[in-house]
Amino acid sequence: MKSLGSASRRARTGCFGLALLGSLLFAAAPAPALGADPARDPRKLFEELNNTRLDPAQVYVIRNGQITRDRVKFYFNQGFLGFFTPVAGEITGAVFTGEGEVLMVPPNDVEKRNLAQFTQAPILEEQFTTAILRFTDATARELLAFSRKPDPDDPEQPTGFTETWNPTLHSLNPDYTVRILQDLLGARNQPYFHARIQGADLRVFEVNVDERQREAVTVGAARRSGERVFADLWCVFPSRTSATRFGKQREDSVGIDSYRIETRIGEDHSLEGRAELRMESLSGTDRVLVFELSRWLKVTGVKDEQGQSLVVFQNRSEEESEAAARDDNWIVVVLPAPRPPGEKFRLSFAYQGNVIANVGNGVLYVGARGSWYPNRGLAPPASYDLSFEYPKGLTLVATGERVEEGTSGGITRSRWRSDGVFRVVGFNLGSYTSVQRAVGKASVEVYATREAEADLERKHAAAQPPGVIVTPPLSGEGSRVAVRVVPTPAPPLAPSALLDRVADRAARALQLFEKLFGPFPYSRLAISQIPGNFGQGWPELVYLPTLSFLTGSELTELGVVGKSDTLLNEGMVAHEIAHQWWGNQLGWAAYHDQWVSEGLASYSAALYLAQEKDGEKKFRDYLSGFRRDLLAKTRSGNTVESGGPIWLGQRLSNSLNPDGYTQIVYKKAPWVLHMLRVILRDPASGSDERFFRMLREFAAAHRGESVSTEDFVGHAEKYMTPVTDLEHNGRLDWFFDEWVYETGIPTYSLSASTRRLAANRFVVQGKIEQSGVSSGFEMLVPVVAVYGKEKKIPLGQVPVSETGGRFKFTVTSRPLHVAIDDDNILAVVH
Repeated sequence: MKSLGSASRRARTGCFGLALLGSLLFAAAPAPALGADPARDPRKLFEELNNTRLDPAQVYVIRNGQITRDRVKFYFNQGFLGFFTPVAGEITGAVFTGEGEVLMVPPNDVEKRNLAQFTQAPILEEQFTTAILRFTDATARELLAFSRKPDPDDPEQPTGFTETWNPTLHSLNPDYTVRILQDLLGARNQPYFHARIQGADLRVFEVNVDERQREAVTVGAARRSGERVFADLWCVFPSRTSATRFGKQREDSVGIDSYRIETRIGEDHSLEGRAELRMESLSGTDRVLVFELSRWLKVTGVKDEQGQSLVVFQNRSEEESEAAARDDNWIVVVLPAPRPPGEKFRLSFAYQGNVIANVGNGVLYVGARGSWYPNRGLAPPASYDLSFEYPKGLTLVATGERVEEGTSGGITRSRWRSDGVFRVVGFNLGSYTSVQRAVGKASVEVYATREAEADLERKHAAAQPPGVIVTPPLSGEGSRVAVRVVPTPAPPLAPSALLDRVADRAARALQLFEKLFGPFPYSRLAISQIPGNFGQGWPELVYLPTLSFLTGSELTELGVVGKSDTLLNEGMVAHEIAHQWWGNQLGWAAYHDQWVSEGLASYSAALYLAQEKDGEKKFRDYLSGFRRDLLAKTRSGNTVESGGPIWLGQRLSNSLNPDGYTQIVYKKAPWVLHMLRVILRDPASGSDERFFRMLREFAAAHRGESVSTEDFVGHAEKYMTPVTDLEHNGRLDWFFDEWVYETGIPTYSLSASTRRLAANRFVVQGKIEQSGVSSGFEMLVPVVAVYGKEKKIPLGQVPVSETGGRFKFTVTSRPLHVAIDDDNILAVVH
């Protein structure tokens, strides 16, 4: 089973880690406070950590042992305990077999509910029979206090203990090597502990406490769903010390303020690159730096500013280990010594490999869009200087401003500079044709190929109705008629034929978003076709799937059917353009906060559709499709939405709900924003200006920053109306606690009556009952008077809680009936 201790995933997402401990040889000796001996050879340490085994001389009997790691308690009631052979004089792990128990109480209701989804209990209390421990803290010393050497008279002996375990350890060691190396060669004041446990009921799961991470404590398991393996994260939260130490700061040991990247693309589409990173030391204690780089690009060298070659380790290839899954794209660089805090330095990387594929008909697919150059993930923004060489006849579009381009000797050379600072950069390459539009001070360029990728063409051909050829009888054959069924030739798909339509959509979206969110943050926007069914919006560069360049009939043939699919495809260009504001101009502080970016992008697509032909209906259908999907039932019989609050972000995708992130965040977050718009609406005029002013000023106030959920909530509270102050404290906690940090879609039923007071004066009164949500749930429920199929007049917003909500409104004419406005609230309405 794949360990959750992958170095690359740990560095990338801050989820699980790797490890080391303090010296066991001298059990009473404290671990060093700062870096270990600088003379230690990183290559030797790396190899020793990969090959460390149990020490036959260090096998003990343990009774009534106990260690505590933050909120997690481990009880080693009875059994055998074997320690690893020392590496550079330090023990980095141990194995326990026998009877043990682990106990953990999560720190909040969100994590308790999430834990219960996987374990059927809000508290982790599990007996175990084996535990593999890796650590850089005092675990060895603590466990030795409860241990003794086996007595020859003991009825049970650890016969074959080391021989049984060493093959397993050999396969698992590389998952922890990098994290342990970080402590062996760097600071020791942020230790690491990892336990891989064989539970009695929960099978194999892992507990990770890594003080280098803000969310230091992680509990979870690798689980398979179909052909995919997921890291099911049961609980993730800060430790008592990491919460204090990090605060709102990033947990980076270095910062990068500029990149200079030179890339050469060969005739065979292979990539050869050189990247120079200008960096700043932040910790002053770390030598081991982890970078992201596609596993398909092999590093040929890394040098410092003096030209000294540095020690580099790269993730294992796919053939060598299951750990080389798609997300395991990492390299490790070891500095000769820690750099003092604030010191600026440069690293130069050389690498080569294949991340560009020909997917048929001359269409190219640029993979590794976030890891085609060495980087530290979506780190704080930096400036970029990009140079490319590529075969003549191809067109390359990239993030930034194109400052040079020319062709000679069959090679085209172009140079691009970021006009500002970016969190990520990318490029796209193909035999494109293009069109251009001017939108205010910005230009919009759209690029597409003349043919579609081979996979789409095959599906297109297979979808054609069969043709029939009737052959009349030949002379002398009587009345025999031959009928043959033959394939109907399909006209080739031609994405570039719809360039103008896509360009017009993009221009309209850009104009709308400038009005709603503020000035477009860049001078240009390139929209480039990419094979597949997904889109991405990076600074000044949008990757738009081939499907967005096809006609309605072609999409139907390819399986894009139904109102929801059609609207999603139509709104995709707007969604990705909106990321120029929400995601690029403003980033997100942590995975918990990505819902703000994706929610605003999805809601922006709805706002764009509202401006198109039949826009009001498209807007309603877009959101109602999301509601229908959120209320759909999973295999377990629960609703999709119940898979977790949107605050959990990427953790929502797991073995219980493989597509949970997209199914919940992308569909619930826009509803949250729409309901926020409704409750901030001016009750007298019905104007939404307050909501959109809130967004414009939020974008302006945080430009270039990575925002948190708390930032967004605090900003929204500045625009509250008296009606929204349900708890009379000037806060919107009641709203965001329910819709962002919790799960649940309420069910409402309304009973109402109308009576005449006088001519042109009627009283409408009634009650709304609430069910299906927690007892503390409260909401402002919009009520309307219905006067016909297409005519409904807002009456007001009724505060509804577990005791229900009563209302009384005066109208000038008798309505046909009174209803809850389910176009403006995520709820089941009876």
